[in-house]
Amino acid sequence: MAAPDWEIVIARHGPTEWSRAGRFSGHTDIPLSAEGRTRAAELGRALRRPLPERILSSDLARARQTATSIALAAGLDPDEITISSGLREESLGSWEGRTRAQIASTNRDGFARWLSGDIGVFDGREGLAAVARRAVPVLLDQCAGRPRSTGRLVVVTHANTAVALIGTLADIPRGQWADLPCPGPAQAMVLW
Repeated sequence: MAAPDWEIVIARHGPTEWSRAGRFSGHTDIPLSAEGRTRAAELGRALRRPLPERILSSDLARARQTATSIALAAGLDPDEITISSGLREESLGSWEGRTRAQIASTNRDGFARWLSGDIGVFDGREGLAAVARRAVPVLLDQCAGRPRSTGRLVVVTHANTAVALIGTLADIPRGQWADLPCPGPAQAMVLW
């Protein structure tokens, strides 16, 4: 796949109470924790230069709150953020709301697959190929027809969605996606 002609920054939302407790969130709509709001504001300050021209965000609260912090730090109108369900985290099926220990005791085979780096469909998980099919078009649509010289595009999303975007845009075979770098909570990485 050809890379979009923009500087693209993939940002991950800040921490939540569930992340502190070690719970898988997936599509469950969890807001940022107090720590998450603080770290999102810090991320916003770090990303304000060069000025983002566009900010895209998952429709889940934790990503929207992080995107709003980025917009405010850059002096942009938060109402201009493009919100899309296509940028949501991977649906994690029966894993949502549960801890690693709980999943390891009740979904042993799936947990072993996940630990081995399997990004496929199991235990009701959506799988990263499906995540890429819904997330990449959202990003490419925002880049279409706009030359790189117009600026920076910040995409606020989630861990697994970030991996799906990075893997697809960098044209990396899916078998290697589990080894890709991913921004930590309230961190970002520039793709190009």
